[in-house]
Amino acid sequence: MATAAAVLMFWGAAGVGAAEAYVESVPVPAAAAQPQASVLYYRDGTTILARVGATDHSDVPLSAISPALRQAVLLAEDRDFYDHAGVSVRGVARAVVADVSGKREGASTITQQYARNAFLSQRVTVDRKMQELALAINLERQYGKDEILARYLNTIYYGRGAYGIAAAANAYFGVTPDRLDFAQSAVLAAVIKDPWGYDPDHDPAAARRRWNWIFATARDAGLIDPATVTYPTIRPAGSAIGGPIGLVVDQVERELAGHGITSQQLHTQGLRVITTLDRTAQQAAVGSVRARLHGQPAELQAALVALDPATGGVRAYYGGEHGSGYFDNAAAMHPAASTFKSIVLAAALGRGIAYQSRWDGSSPRLFPDRGVPLRNHGNLQCPECTLHHAMVDSLNTPFYAVTAQIGPNRVRDTAVRLGIPERYDGHKSMVDVKGDPAPGKTRGDIALGRYPVLPGDLATVYATLAGNGVRHQRHFVESVGGADGSGYTTPDVATAAIDPKIAADVTTVLKSVVKEHGITPGRPAAGKTGTQQYLDTLDNQDAWMAGYTPELASVVWIGRAKPGPLRDARNKRIEGDTMPSYIWRDFTRSALAGTPATPLPEPAHVGRTDAGDFGKSGHDVKNPDSVTELHAAAAGYQPVVHTEHGGKRLALTFDDGPSADTPAVLDLLAQYHVKATFCVVGENVTWYPQLVRRIVAEGHRLCNHSMHHDDLGIVSEATSRADIAEADAAIAEAAPGATVTYYRAPYGDFGPSAKAGGKAGHTPLGWVVDPDDWLLPGAGVIASRIKQQLTPRAVVLVHDGGGDRKQTVEALRTLIPQLLGEGWKFDQPETTVAAKPLPGASTPAASASPSASASPSGSPSVSASASPSVAPSASASSSPAPSGSVSASVGSRGSGAPSRAP
Repeated sequence: MATAAAVLMFWGAAGVGAAEAYVESVPVPAAAAQPQASVLYYRDGTTILARVGATDHSDVPLSAISPALRQAVLLAEDRDFYDHAGVSVRGVARAVVADVSGKREGASTITQQYARNAFLSQRVTVDRKMQELALAINLERQYGKDEILARYLNTIYYGRGAYGIAAAANAYFGVTPDRLDFAQSAVLAAVIKDPWGYDPDHDPAAARRRWNWIFATARDAGLIDPATVTYPTIRPAGSAIGGPIGLVVDQVERELAGHGITSQQLHTQGLRVITTLDRTAQQAAVGSVRARLHGQPAELQAALVALDPATGGVRAYYGGEHGSGYFDNAAAMHPAASTFKSIVLAAALGRGIAYQSRWDGSSPRLFPDRGVPLRNHGNLQCPECTLHHAMVDSLNTPFYAVTAQIGPNRVRDTAVRLGIPERYDGHKSMVDVKGDPAPGKTRGDIALGRYPVLPGDLATVYATLAGNGVRHQRHFVESVGGADGSGYTTPDVATAAIDPKIAADVTTVLKSVVKEHGITPGRPAAGKTGTQQYLDTLDNQDAWMAGYTPELASVVWIGRAKPGPLRDARNKRIEGDTMPSYIWRDFTRSALAGTPATPLPEPAHVGRTDAGDFGKSGHDVKNPDSVTELHAAAAGYQPVVHTEHGGKRLALTFDDGPSADTPAVLDLLAQYHVKATFCVVGENVTWYPQLVRRIVAEGHRLCNHSMHHDDLGIVSEATSRADIAEADAAIAEAAPGATVTYYRAPYGDFGPSAKAGGKAGHTPLGWVVDPDDWLLPGAGVIASRIKQQLTPRAVVLVHDGGGDRKQTVEALRTLIPQLLGEGWKFDQPETTVAAKPLPGASTPAASASPSASASPSGSPSVSASASPSVAPSASASSSPAPSGSVSASVGSRGSGAPSRAP
């Protein structure tokens, strides 16, 4: 519009004579302005962050520039160059039409661009535009077209520190400009418009789109043979500014471009840019990341973004070590995992659901919109669970239930209000993509953080929570000024995203997370960890920590350039509450050192506490090993609940393993020469095959506990049969020739599954004694409950898997010698079905597994003894898994996207 106004004034209102007089009053300067480096400062305005300027420059004559390059530039920038007299009236008209229609299109000819870049400032004013027009006309009168084009090509900034075509040809292709073909030339012609945005190393998709446009224009004009032109190989960008600061400079350059200050200006106009970065915070970010990554596997990558909650200013930024032009981990999208549960909580509070409301946190749970059951990490149980408790333990099922109740779109809307963009690269954010179950829609898995986001956007979310629900526009630039007085100061763009009372309640819950995980940075803080599972494995691919104090909100991400298993130098899985949390804690402590601590807000207790689904889901009972309505076993296949032999005997049975706690259980049993039964989940067997072999080798019996610990009481016999067979196959692969004596239905809900188990050769197995060790009541309580319920010939149910079973082990460590001292003997459960060895070569380990013959009502006496010649595969001090040592927190599973989120 400034161009249109200038043209109208120039040729209309002032009159042709006056316009000519004005042109003559603006002579062409004798020499072009020399490029001046710009200086970027930290937010104090005095400490230099970086110097940015064109350092690679040498002029060449037009004869040394390939015709293909000239052709491509003219197509991209000024097709009428050889026909106009410096100003294109048609171009101005086209720009005016575009402006009126809401689009944006440049109107400057190549001559005008050269006049502006060589002799004028970049201020967008009518006066400056008038000078530009007059200079363009005088340039056309004083020099020929070829001379102007040569000067233009030698003064344009092409990115990568390359000022002029000779430097650009070398920076992008390693050739001299006379050797550029059309495909290469189109790449360089494309970057003129936006040297940062159209650099193939920064945004390959955008660069390719603009290249395609130039290619199509040339093809349609008959200027090239399309069969001979293919997209060229481009040199990787070198780093004009190395280290983490280089990526900060890239972000500043991109932000300036959004305010109309081009890369050409930044690299040649000597600008003074005050950034929002805090020197202490930036040093703390780099130091904390480097310290934790030192000595770790080289493939580990990190990102850290820290914001001032009161302004949205970026206080620290770490995206990698390689510098400007390289891949930026902090500008890449990753699944947010359980850090998204904070958003779910905010959405729930907004719908009147209190954080003390009670929900069914059982695991697994089957939801109507989900094809397979959802589990909590480690299969942790919390049948009656407040959202406060569920957040601290990062349980999946309560937050999925909340999302199902209020609707996934409401969670998405809350995320957008808090700081996640509505769109990424033109596509709607936080929805399924092609290949997902519901393309274009938001599913309940948003509660699990399955949709990818930028670390900076997640930092904005947590800064909004820290800022009492007020969202500030995230920015890197405080102000920018040029020698001619041009520039701007970034305004504070603030929006009330959520009610301050809601923000206070979220903070109250997240404060407990930081406290319970022991990651408090020495001042009041709140936060949430998150871990994204890698495919259908025990490993992770993304690990997060997002948190804040009232003064600083920050997000830390650990992952790999290409998603893959995250393991540290000790081959331990990296979880959100390990390396990312340590970096966040260390960074926050250092960044705020010497700053007075500010208290977090008190809870506002928004919403109703009776809004949860506890008691309404059909899965809520005090004991998670049963269900609301147990399905009885088929006649003739009732589960056994007594020992094989009479007298003062009991049978120990363990459920939901094998797990990282199984070695401790086996050590304890070996110490007292006790034989027990292990009901193993097929899925766990694939994770810990060594432990299955050890169980068999040490003379314990095996029990099939389904493949995925799904509720088989509610499915058909055929479905149960298939599930049991799949679990048997997993056991056979882990311990060929072993015998599976029993079948135990998950939750004790048998239904048709008891018959399916019996037909598979497994005696259905129940229990008499249940100490509720699922609920983690404490070792003393577990031991006391067992003794209170104990009767002769009782089958006792305890667990060696499904969460942290250390309290169970500790209870048995005390209880077993007490019971032996009181005259109790340990036995195996009776059998009613003849069991046969599974397929596989007969081995001493396999023969150690018992095989029973049974009468219809008999209780055959079968003893099992381990072969001393077979050494256990899992040592007592280890927690084996297929790919190395595994911690006690085993990941949950789901459809479409993994659902582990500790």
